[in-house]
Amino acid sequence: MTSNSGISGDGRPPHILPAGAWDCHTHVFGPRRHFPLAPGGAYEPPSADRDLHLATLDRLGFDHALLIQPSLYGDDHSALLDALRHGQGRLLGVGSVSATIDRDRLAALRSAGVVALRFVGVPGPDGGPYPGTQGFDQLEDLRSDMRALGLHAHVWGSLEQCADLALGDAWSDMPLVFDHLAGLSPDDRPGTYRFDRLLDAIATGMAWVKLTYFRRSALPGAYSDMQPVVSALVDAAPHRVIWGSDWPFVRTAQVPDPSALLNQLRSWVGEEAFRRCLSDNPAALLGMKMP
Repeated sequence: MTSNSGISGDGRPPHILPAGAWDCHTHVFGPRRHFPLAPGGAYEPPSADRDLHLATLDRLGFDHALLIQPSLYGDDHSALLDALRHGQGRLLGVGSVSATIDRDRLAALRSAGVVALRFVGVPGPDGGPYPGTQGFDQLEDLRSDMRALGLHAHVWGSLEQCADLALGDAWSDMPLVFDHLAGLSPDDRPGTYRFDRLLDAIATGMAWVKLTYFRRSALPGAYSDMQPVVSALVDAAPHRVIWGSDWPFVRTAQVPDPSALLNQLRSWVGEEAFRRCLSDNPAALLGMKMP
């Protein structure tokens, strides 16, 4: 990769990403003839199979990625497991299962490279539970088996839901990774109740936050309204933030350029924090779990 300013013609970031860089929030879809979607999905996915996923990681300069089970596949992990098998040792997975899963099947997912399970508290498009996902009640029921197998939890919920989980005594020995900036909004700042309560949650030592901020912005394509809250969060909890692109960017009217997002984050937080977000912190959370 080049070191010139701006974004190069092939879409590569104009800087070298830190060694061991992780994209901690990605998905794969298709091909549909091999991996058909579950009925009743909340959106129409783009074509984003395992080969395009790896090619995108290469183009952007990522050594590793975390694959999140898409809601469109429900608890059918065939596409995710196929991507893990062909991931050249670079990928780990986050699954989605109900508490009725057989312990042996859950152990098999863990052996295949699934290191966490995801739980969703935000509503779906119709206002009910988000289709194809597992709610927080399932997290409670699965807690014992997850601990026994060394699985942790990824949570997509409101800021209040995220903070409540991390501040609960039940989660004192299981990492909780909060998707989409833990629900922080552009108005959240240090000194406000919402922001400071999230810092209290992070101070438990179990909570991590993904800096996937573009979905929290009121300025699609620019996202500049998120700079103060992202910078404040990185300053306040420098060792508990990780990066996730959310590739291939479903359910968004304006698809972001991942190169531009990387450049933006680096300009907001500086070189040292950028390295921690992309490399050091993910290694602390995930590096010991690589096969």
